[in-house]
Amino acid sequence: MTTPESTANNTQLVRYHLALPAMTNDASLVTVRTLLQQHQLLVDRVAPGEAVVASATGAEPEWPAVKEALQAAGFPITHTTTVDEG
Repeated sequence: MTTPESTANNTQLVRYHLALPAMTNDASLVTVRTLLQQHQLLVDRVAPGEAVVASATGAEPEWPAVKEALQAAGFPITHTTTVDEG
């Protein structure tokens, strides 16, 4: 049985800021957005050198798989932080 306590965090979105210094032109923005979406991430913003995403599932993203896919495409994540909404 699911209790309110066990599902409390499932509806909260945690946003993550990704530093992607190799992402510098329009084509790379499209590629990175597509890759992030393929890993079930909600893309809030993609701009040269950075992206802000949230998990579509409410769970911690599968960072190893996300980082591997971006690295393989030539866009390594150099830093990831949570975004403070407060």
